[in-house]
Amino acid sequence: MSTAQNIKSISERLGIQDASTLMKAREFTRALHSKGSIKSLNDQAKTVLCLDLASSYSGVAFDKATAIKLSGLKKSVYLNSFHTVEKVLGLDKRLTISDLCVQLNCTAVKDLAEEVLSKYTDLKKISDVDHPQYVAGAVYAACRCKNLKIPRTELLNASHLKPLQLKELCNEFYRFTIDFGIGSSRKLNKDEMSRAVTDIASDIETKVALNKKSTDDVEVEDYEVWKRRILDAAYKALKNRLSDADL
Repeated sequence: MSTAQNIKSISERLGIQDASTLMKAREFTRALHSKGSIKSLNDQAKTVLCLDLASSYSGVAFDKATAIKLSGLKKSVYLNSFHTVEKVLGLDKRLTISDLCVQLNCTAVKDLAEEVLSKYTDLKKISDVDHPQYVAGAVYAACRCKNLKIPRTELLNASHLKPLQLKELCNEFYRFTIDFGIGSSRKLNKDEMSRAVTDIASDIETKVALNKKSTDDVEVEDYEVWKRRILDAAYKALKNRLSDADL
């Protein structure tokens, strides 16, 4: 059976239909055979492992349990072989902010992207920080803050995600960046933040009072509840003002 036929047969049993994933699997399999290494693995096992790698890089769901059965390997051997194949193909190198900025020709935002990634992974308690999606999200957010356009296809390939997944992640990173004032030309100090919130709260209070005067039979709201609502609205309005200033 040819390599292409073998990949087609195994991918069908694993339920993999994504064209880009199958193309990547064929690429990995050819490269692995050309290396002439890992003689302890037969063609079936190599094909399964290459499909696993391709799925990982494409962000496609992969049935690991079925894959291990199809490979004919024990689970521990399969996992070790996966890392060996990854290393042989040169895919084990961790993507860095610097690497991606050079690749996307946006080195001017390197420091900002590093700051975004550091704060995001710390505050979100990310465990799999080595996954390239986080580097991609941070670089995207930094570029958007500085109005730099980057090639989305290259960003997608670097992220190992599907287009929709990347879009959602990039939006999340950008919102995070704006909410925390990362990349602002000047951050407000504590006193300025307090005065800004007070001013916005005062404006909202006036509008609420005028609105209530024009409404009959309005239920009286508890003062503390009202105060919390006004301050929450003020902080939200302030965030919007800061984000408008950064764009």
